[in-house]
Amino acid sequence: MLTSEFSNIKLIFIKALTNELPGEKAHKLMLPQGRDLSPVADKNTILQSSVLMLLFPKHGTINTCLIRRPPTMRNHGGQISFPGGRHEPSDNDLAQTALRESFEEIGTEVNSIEILGKLSPLYVHVSNFMINPFLGWCETMPKFEIDNQEVDEIFTIPVGKFLNHTRKQFQKVSTIQGIIEVPGFYIDNLFIWGATAMIISEFNEIFKSLSIIKSP
Repeated sequence: MLTSEFSNIKLIFIKALTNELPGEKAHKLMLPQGRDLSPVADKNTILQSSVLMLLFPKHGTINTCLIRRPPTMRNHGGQISFPGGRHEPSDNDLAQTALRESFEEIGTEVNSIEILGKLSPLYVHVSNFMINPFLGWCETMPKFEIDNQEVDEIFTIPVGKFLNHTRKQFQKVSTIQGIIEVPGFYIDNLFIWGATAMIISEFNEIFKSLSIIKSP
């Protein structure tokens, strides 16, 4: 991919994120049965968190990274997710939370990432977190360094696979509430479900019609 082409795609991403977002409509496509997107707690008690969908070039295509959480984690143990975590009082805003958490978990340099915009917030009532997904942009492929306390593995994936290979499937998964059947999809033998699948679902709804990303 030429540098000029890469830059043009970045501008298209930025413009698309300023339009009205599909939000809940896209999230519901991957919402597990019996779950609700509406907060059940008082808004003052909801915990704010951020995740980073980082976009970068690799082998001539635009990629992002997903991580696998260690199975020992109380919430979301063993799940596939984007880097991210809880907002801290020292963070200037929720975008900084996403950048800080990504640096702490996978070693991405904050100064090398440009925040392009934000996808729709997503409430997860099981953990009482409001997840704020941000799209980040890096001109070169980052050098990753995993924090083994929070990350088991990291996966780099062409985002074209999100747009072209996310046929909805159902799978039984083990959660803190027991075994439940959930909607999701497979990418490179990784079953993605829950909040991560809902975030990708919105990403797909926004960008699938733009034809700017090649299918790998």
